[in-house]
Amino acid sequence: MNNKIIVGVLLACVSGSVFSEPLQEDSQPISLKLSDNSLKEVNTCEDFIALRRAGKTVTDLPNLPDRFADMARGSLTNCYLTTYTKDHGLTEIKPASQAPTLKEIVDHFPASAAIAISNEEVAKVKSLYQNKTIRQKEPDLKPDNNGRMVSTKSADGYLISNHRTFKDKDGKIIDFITLGKFVTQGTWGESTTYEILSKSNPVWKIQEINENAPLW
Repeated sequence: MNNKIIVGVLLACVSGSVFSEPLQEDSQPISLKLSDNSLKEVNTCEDFIALRRAGKTVTDLPNLPDRFADMARGSLTNCYLTTYTKDHGLTEIKPASQAPTLKEIVDHFPASAAIAISNEEVAKVKSLYQNKTIRQKEPDLKPDNNGRMVSTKSADGYLISNHRTFKDKDGKIIDFITLGKFVTQGTWGESTTYEILSKSNPVWKIQEINENAPLW
C-alpha cells in the first residue's frame, strides 16, 4: 500500500525539464474531464499547465480505478506545485531540509487532514474535532516497522510520501508535505499535499494543495 502511494506522488519529475517529460512513469497520457465538460488527454506537465492557464480545472479522471486516479492526481499536483513555485520566484532547496517527522505531523496537523472516506465521516470530523489534531482523533496511532503510523482501532494509517522545501526571496522556508493515507483492511489509499503555513500553535495551520489550486 505505502509503496503504491509513494510511486504515485513521484511520477512527476521535479527536475528542470519537468514540463516536457511524461507525467506518468509509463508515458501514457492522463485523460481528464474538465470544468467545461470537455475531455482532454495530457502527456506532459506543459500540456496540463496550458489547460490550467486557459482557466480549466479538473473535475474527474474517467476510466481510472481509484488507486490509479490517486497516482495520476499526485502527478498533476506535483506539476502544479513546480509551476506555482517557479512563477512566484521560489527556489527549491535540494536536498530538502529536514521534514517534520511523521509523529509531529499526526500530533500537530488538524483533524481535517485525517482519514475520512465518506461524506458522513467528513461531516463528523468537522462537527466533533474542530481545533483538534489527527492524534486527538486517533489517539492509538503508533509507529510500525515500515515508517508508518497505524491505528489498530480505526484500521488505518499514515506516512510521509513526499516532502519538498522552497525558499522565497526573503529567505523564508516553505515546506510542502504529501501525506499518504491508507486502510489496513482493504485497498483504499490516497495522498494529499499540504503547505505548512504556521507552526505557532499546537494545531498547525496548513493548506491543501491539489491540481486545481490557483496558479496566482
